[in-house]
Order: sequence, then C-alpha cells, then structure tokens
Amino acid sequence: MTEPNAQAVQHDLAAVKRALAERLGFDPDDMRRKYKEERDKRVRPEGAEQYTKLEGGLESLADDPHAKEPVSRAPLTDEVDVLIVGGGMTGLLAAARLRKDGVERIRIVDTAGDFGGTWYWNDYPGIMCDVESYIYLPLIEEVGTIPSERYASGPEIQRHHRAIGEKYDLYKDACFHTQVTELRWNDASARWTVTTDRGDAMRAQFVVLAIGGLNRGKLPQMPSLENYTGHVFHTSRWDYDYTGGDFRGGLTGLQDKRVGLIGTG
Repeated sequence: MTEPNAQAVQHDLAAVKRALAERLGFDPDDMRRKYKEERDKRVRPEGAEQYTKLEGGLESLADDPHAKEPVSRAPLTDEVDVLIVGGGMTGLLAAARLRKDGVERIRIVDTAGDFGGTWYWNDYPGIMCDVESYIYLPLIEEVGTIPSERYASGPEIQRHHRAIGEKYDLYKDACFHTQVTELRWNDASARWTVTTDRGDAMRAQFVVLAIGGLNRGKLPQMPSLENYTGHVFHTSRWDYDYTGGDFRGGLTGLQDKRVGLIGTG
C-alpha cells in the first residue's frame, strides 16, 4: 500500500477547510485566531499580582457584612473522618456524597458565617445566576428544590445551599468564621492535624480542599486607595446598612450622593 504524499494530504485538507468556510460563511481558523487575540489582550502576565492586596488600611473591605461578630466557641481538638475546607458548592457536594455513602463524622470549615461560598458573599442588588437553574443548582432532586425562575436569584441559590446543609445534617459539626492556617500530616497516627485562626488543632483521616477563588473581592491597582475618605465597599461585601434596600433594590441610602462604580462586569 502506497503511503499518502504529505503535500497531497495538505492540499486535500486545505480544500476541506475552504469548503467548510464557504458552507459556514466564515473561516473557523480566522475566528480562532481572533478569539486568541482578544483573550491575549485580557490575560495579564502578572496574574493575581495585578490586584491590590487587602492590607495596609484596606483590611475592612474583607469583613463579613452578614455576621458582625463570629460565634464564640472553645478551640476544637477532636477527630473527624473527613474535614472539608470550603463550604461552597464543591464542599457541600463532597459532603453530601460522603454522607450518602455512610460517612458520619464530616466537618466543613469556612471563613464565611454560613454555607454558600460565593453565593454567601455576593448578594449585591440584582445578582442572579447566568446558567439555567435546573442545570446549575446541585442536588435539587435530593433536596426537593423547585427553582422559581429560569435563572435563579442569589438569595434563592443561597437558600438552596442552606437546604443542602440541613438535608445532610452538615451544620452540627461545621466551623464557620474559621480560617485554616495549616495542614500537617502525621505518619505515626496516619491523620491530618488541621490548625486554624481560632486555636483549633483538629484531626482528620482525610482532608478535602474545596477552596474557591470568589470569596474575596479583587481591587484594581489604584494608588492611595487607602487614603480615600468616602465610604467604599466591594460588591462581594455589599453594605446594605449604608445603601438601604435589599436584593430587589430600594437603595434609598444613596439618594443625594455621588456614586462611583469601578468595573464593567
């Protein structure tokens, strides 16, 4: 059998591409190049370093507006089967599946004051999901949730996350307003020691990292932002005490004020 000539193959491939472009009305290769050009305009080589760190007077922008004071508790030194870092969708799904498989001692640790992850933190006016509810919301059959809208609102999604926590009895061992500071493996005991900023030194046979990237606001590089004397907050920490209103609007606290919005998302 004669091997195909490389030049002939390239010629046939080019012909197929031309026919495809004619049929589609555009050249897929040209479109692919254009998408890459547009992506490259937006991808910054410095990555997360392009954002201003919440320090040096900006720490308050990361405060939890939903729960002003963490619940007081003694440090924990007990042991669980599985410790999950992160109480958002990934952490809740992992915990639900583990519970379904008979795992009893499950602890979720999160810096937030409740389950929900990004949907706990982000509750700015008008927030809604950009994916159809029946596709996006996990465990709706198991929990018995029927979305009220095709694209569910943030408060509705947050209520669903709480329902998952209640359905699978995840609240009883959860540690909210708690930041994990170290994970250390002990060969002798074959256990993890998980320490936190609340003085905990918990042990776990397994650790699941369900950490997302949308729990803290990203600030652009703005010189002297910490010196700004007006009221400022991030949309992931919406201050309804200041603006008034709620998810539906009614931000009457902003009447007669000049408001600056940074960002076009």
